[in-house]
This record gives sequence, structure tokens and C-alpha cells, in this order.
Amino acid sequence: MSSNPNLSDSTTIVASEDCLSTEIDDESVILHIEGGTYYGFNRVGADIWNIVQEPHTVEEIYETIFEAYDVDKDRCKMDVRTLVSELLELDLVHTPDPQDEV
Repeated sequence: MSSNPNLSDSTTIVASEDCLSTEIDDESVILHIEGGTYYGFNRVGADIWNIVQEPHTVEEIYETIFEAYDVDKDRCKMDVRTLVSELLELDLVHTPDPQDEV
């Protein structure tokens, strides 16, 4: 799956309220309540999921992941954008209304 062309570094992302999650070992399991679907994420995906529990820009997300892991910065940026795009498509995260951030 490719990254969303409308997703910029300054796009703010936050986890959807209709999701429940738990960590098992180094993974996160997320339940989308409305859809009744479970999703599993590896350690990096779990870290991203934890980050988006509060609103963060895409750039803040990949900078945090880049600092935590020994990875090429361009690869990190691409992988984070791809996962965030997938999370958006699955309605696990959303871009908050700017009025919600006040």
C-alpha cells in the first residue's frame, strides 16, 4: 500500500476514539469497535500507535521513530507515512478538526 498523496509532514494525526488497544509483548493489538475488527502491529507500529494517542504531526511521528531506531532517515519517513496512510484508511486514526486542538 502506498502513502497518501494528501498526507504532508504538517498533517496532524490522532488515534480515533472508537478504538481500544493493549500491548502484548512487543506488539499492539487494536480493536476498531465500530467495525469489530482487530489489528496487530509490531514494535514500531506499536510505538507509532502510542505516539498518536495524542495529536502529533507526521513529521513529529517520524522524527520520534528515527531517534528511537537505527534506520535510514528517508526509509523511516517513507515507512511512517505508509503506515499512517494505512491507519487513516482503516479509520484507526484521523486528522482532527483544528477547533478540536484548542
